[in-house]
This record gives sequence, structure tokens and C-alpha cells, in this order.
Amino acid sequence: MQKTVSLKHLALVVCGALACAHARAQLRDVELKAAFIYNFVQFTVWPDSGRAREPFLVCASPASALWSSLLSFNGKPANGRPWSTVDAGSRPKPGDCSVLVLARQSERPAPVQGMLVVRDGAGRGAAITLVDGDEHVRFDVDTEEAARSGLRFSSKLLRLARNVL
Repeated sequence: MQKTVSLKHLALVVCGALACAHARAQLRDVELKAAFIYNFVQFTVWPDSGRAREPFLVCASPASALWSSLLSFNGKPANGRPWSTVDAGSRPKPGDCSVLVLARQSERPAPVQGMLVVRDGAGRGAAITLVDGDEHVRFDVDTEEAARSGLRFSSKLLRLARNVL
């Protein structure tokens, strides 16, 4: 009887450790995706909008898994402007956002001049789509979608993309 209890206890400990390892891997993926988004900003050519002194607004949903990782970039320079993560639902109009981060199930937004749309997962209507697979985070670039918003991407960014449309 003592051996059975010990084996059950060991099984619970192993399962708990595996769950923790999985949770840590998910956290790293979320942090990595936020870092990708920060770097996408650095390699995007933006139209001159006269916002040189305004914060660089990154709009996302607080319910998004990426929310807290995006907040960690607040105050850091993004294209010479301080990064500020804000609730996408609180923006009076989409044009206030420099970057709109969407979850995979979000609706496709209408193109807005000077706004980069990044989707976390498969879907349509984003200039950049983050893709999970093979234990790596990759991204696809839709240059036509970016052009609708008046954006262009550096050739360095395009070379790193999994697919460029």
C-alpha cells in the first residue's frame, strides 16, 4: 500500500512539473511575440503623420495573452517616440493607434492610414501574422495589406518572414 501511494504521489509531482514547464513555455512565447511586435515597429517605414512628439500607441485588448508583455515595453523608444500600450476598446477611433494587435478570432479591421495591424494567429486582414508552429514563433507578412495602410517594411524584416505575400 505504501508503494502505491508513493507512486501516485510521484505521478502527481511529475504531472505538476510538466504543467509548470508548459506554462513557462507559453509565457516565453508570449514575451517573444511582444518582442517581435516591438521589433516590427523598428523595421517598418511609416508615412509622415506629424506625430513625431506623440506617444507611439500600441492598441490591444487587456484580455489578450500578449497584454502584460506589451505593457513591459511602455516608455521604450519606438521609432523615436515613447511606446505606450493602450486598451484598443478605449480608443475613440482606430486612427489613434500606431499598431493594432489582434487575437486570431478578432474581426478584420478596415485599413487605416499609418496603422500596422498584427494578428496573433491565423486570420485575415493583418499586415503581419504571428504563427505558432514547430515549437517556434514565426511570422508572415502581407505587403499588400501594409500598402493599404501606407506602410512599407525593411528588406531585413522581409528576409526573416516565413512567407511574404
